Amino acid sequence: MRGAERSAGNTAKNIALIVLAVLMAVLCAANWLAGVSAASLGSDNPLRRVYDRLFGGAAGYEIRSSGVSAASPAQLALGASGELVGVQYSTTDVDASLGAVRSIWTQALSGDALMETDEQTLAGELGAERKVLLRYHGALPLSVVSGWMGGTLADDRIKVETLFYSADSGTLFVRTPDGALYLSHAEADRGAFDRALEDFHGTDCAFAGADTNVYPETLLFEGENLTLPVLKNEALDLFAAQSGTGLANLLGAFGFSAYTDFYSEQNDTVRVFVDDASTLRLAKTGLMQYATAGDQSTVTAFESGEVTGSAALDAQIDCARVILDTVLRAGETDTHASLYAVNETEHRTTLVFLQLYSGVPVLGSTDFAAFEFEGGVLRAATVNLQRFAATGENRIVLPAKQAAASASAGERSMMAAYREENGVYAPSRFYLKDGKTD
Repeated sequence: MRGAERSAGNTAKNIALIVLAVLMAVLCAANWLAGVSAASLGSDNPLRRVYDRLFGGAAGYEIRSSGVSAASPAQLALGASGELVGVQYSTTDVDASLGAVRSIWTQALSGDALMETDEQTLAGELGAERKVLLRYHGALPLSVVSGWMGGTLADDRIKVETLFYSADSGTLFVRTPDGALYLSHAEADRGAFDRALEDFHGTDCAFAGADTNVYPETLLFEGENLTLPVLKNEALDLFAAQSGTGLANLLGAFGFSAYTDFYSEQNDTVRVFVDDASTLRLAKTGLMQYATAGDQSTVTAFESGEVTGSAALDAQIDCARVILDTVLRAGETDTHASLYAVNETEHRTTLVFLQLYSGVPVLGSTDFAAFEFEGGVLRAATVNLQRFAATGENRIVLPAKQAAASASAGERSMMAAYREENGVYAPSRFYLKDGKTD
């Protein structure tokens, strides 16, 4: 009898040891994954899917496959403990500060449905003690921005330029590119503002208010002295063996291999790569034009039936951004791409990207990059890759306070940007009307 009891006891001990060993292995694996950079795991890697399930995939505003932001905010601001600080045109500070206030935005973007409101209601909230502002270049679907921040507020009808949240009244304001205003009621932890202030890298600023023609939530920085270098175009040669990541990686971004058939045009300054599904026209100076030849494509964002709704759009953005990452590395540029506009029809989605130099948009006569998807399939893409270098000349951009004071009727939104001027790209202050830059 005692032998049977000892046997049962030993079996229980062995099972317990096995369970402990398995638990230890799981904990070690989870700890290892926690220390792994998402960028080091390919998007098709099974470990990447485990990582995403355990740690939520992208950090809200970051693209899932590379850890790079899909859209760089133009301005951020945080009000807490009697001060208002903001940040703009600094990729490093914007990324760090957005991480600091993300938990606030998660709560602010998880409230009631949107309803229309007016300028007077917004103006009354700008003086709130605890508040945050987030402004993007261009127009992005609210549901996408909300998803990046971990919020649940979704409205596919509305595209957002600026978000403002007052914790004092628990009111979120949404500004659309055409100037319309919406509000939503949501409660956020007031203590989160003081915690965010510790990690927010900003300088003193204020809101324009109702005394100028620009939008009242426009940020005006104290003692602003935005001095930027004048840029020149540098020659590109994507066919050079030592160029960036190499031609093979560039072709791979579009689903081609180094052995894909091609033919040359214009004395080998243009190469046209072809297969049964797609065509890639590549100029060594940086212009890339991709198109499908039929119903198939060499690039897919997701398989049919795999995802729907906002998840499908996220996958399309992810796919385009990964391609642009490789393109920018191939050109050895000091620029990065930022999602600027999303245009959706019943069957097609077009994504438009800006090119930014040190966080400042570079505006050309055509879009920097555009991708056209049909479901999960990339149907067409155009990238106008450029490489810039400082000329040694610097220019001071008109401070926002002066620009706001001199704005005329209809000039409601402002931005600093580069534009071509006498063969160079010069920085200046621009006003936006109805989604266009003047």
